[in-house]
Amino acid sequence: MFFVSGTRCSAEDSGLTGLGEPAAPSSLSNPSQVMPNTASNSQLLPNQTRSNDSPSSIFLRPRIEQSVISKPFTLRLAVEYAQRNYPNILKGKSQMRAAERNVTVQKITEYMPDSLLQYQELYASHNKLTQTFFGSPVFPAIAGPAKDTTSLSPYLFSAAGVSLDWAPLDFGLHKARIQLAKRLAAQTKSTYTATELDVGLTTANAFLDGVIAVQQVKAAEQNVRSFEQFSKIVEAQVNASLKPGADQSLALAQLANARNDLIRAEMSRDLAFANLANSMGLGGRMIDIDSTGIAERAEPAVIQKSTPVFEQVPILQAANATVLSAVAQKKVLDKEYYPIFHLLAGFNLRSSALSPTVAGKMQSSNLAGALPVIPNYQMALIINWNFLDIFRLHQEKKVQQERIYQQQQESSLVEQNLRTQDLQSRTRVKAALALAENMPIQVHASEVATQQAEARYKTGLGSVAQVAQANEVLAQSRVQDAIAKVGVWRALLSVASSHGDLHPLLSESDRIQKGL
Repeated sequence: MFFVSGTRCSAEDSGLTGLGEPAAPSSLSNPSQVMPNTASNSQLLPNQTRSNDSPSSIFLRPRIEQSVISKPFTLRLAVEYAQRNYPNILKGKSQMRAAERNVTVQKITEYMPDSLLQYQELYASHNKLTQTFFGSPVFPAIAGPAKDTTSLSPYLFSAAGVSLDWAPLDFGLHKARIQLAKRLAAQTKSTYTATELDVGLTTANAFLDGVIAVQQVKAAEQNVRSFEQFSKIVEAQVNASLKPGADQSLALAQLANARNDLIRAEMSRDLAFANLANSMGLGGRMIDIDSTGIAERAEPAVIQKSTPVFEQVPILQAANATVLSAVAQKKVLDKEYYPIFHLLAGFNLRSSALSPTVAGKMQSSNLAGALPVIPNYQMALIINWNFLDIFRLHQEKKVQQERIYQQQQESSLVEQNLRTQDLQSRTRVKAALALAENMPIQVHASEVATQQAEARYKTGLGSVAQVAQANEVLAQSRVQDAIAKVGVWRALLSVASSHGDLHPLLSESDRIQKGL
């Protein structure tokens, strides 16, 4: 909800409920380290006042704090945090719990007798005539003999009773409906597992984007330092009248351009971190990452080499669960045509202000009909069979069979895409490894070229433009080297996606980031 200068208005009315709230920090294993309390004057409660009469600010509750989380996230920590706290994960857990409880609800619905306890106290006239009509709530039933005259004089009538309606025998319809509820619960669980994997993949991909952004900042900083050193060399040459003054201006321009590149790189890093925070359920918080080892070492493709069991991939399991739910729905249709046996039992008490034998005569017993005291009980077996439903059910089963076929083809398409993705991912891993192995050669050559360009300039054989170009190539080579090493991880992430398992990748990242 919003609070504006003490005025309170509901966010539910504005349609903003639940948008952008960060996940609860208490879910972390050590929340005091990862999400410290940053309460300050900017976090006053609505009934508190600010000092110095500062204007009240508009904020959301729960608030989206723009605070920095002090503990950097490794790849594993980021993925695990997202898989515990991302809103879609929490929503999926709630859906699973609801689906599991719905199975119990369905069992109760199918096997619990219908019961009704009712009491009536009426004050009405009692005029009867001989007629025939279909029953309707508008016309109450009138029992007993008719009076000799028509009168609108009211009388008291009362009744109380209880009834049970149990249908234990239905030729498997109860069991089919319960099985459908179980299939729907299994489908919900499979969907949650697929969502959990998808959230992990998205977070891991955003983490790798952040690693690349950090390396871009490092390369830009190195480029700035190189141009600062070169600017000093040019300044010394110009002051010694060995170079024209234009060289100093050009060197300063290149230095300014390098600083602009650094500003852009820092902006890209902050945007990448914000995107990572959002993918983890920490939208609005500034976080930091621990990228140790990810961009420094070319990870060998020794993980995820085994042939995947595609039937265990969550997205395919979810597709297969949808097929099974459709099959269970058809089984319900198969059982709906059979007759249903109802066992009914009841007990009631009634009373009337009129005599049950003499037409129109009042009686004084039982407070003239105010208290029900005349007992009756009943037991019955009722068989309901809508035999004309055979035509409707026949067509509905044909429709359901087509739906089953559609879901089977969807499942087949998912499996085909997984196999294609697995093949493509292995190709990406191979290419990424080759690039990562080749990039150090390019970086070393760029460093040598930069050193030679500066040496040529000092001896008067080169120009400022040549030195600037060499430094730009070196900066690009450093970034591309980091991208190539991260590219191996990204390719392995694609393999993990097709295999439906992030654990080998996270275990390897732990080994690399801990320097083992």
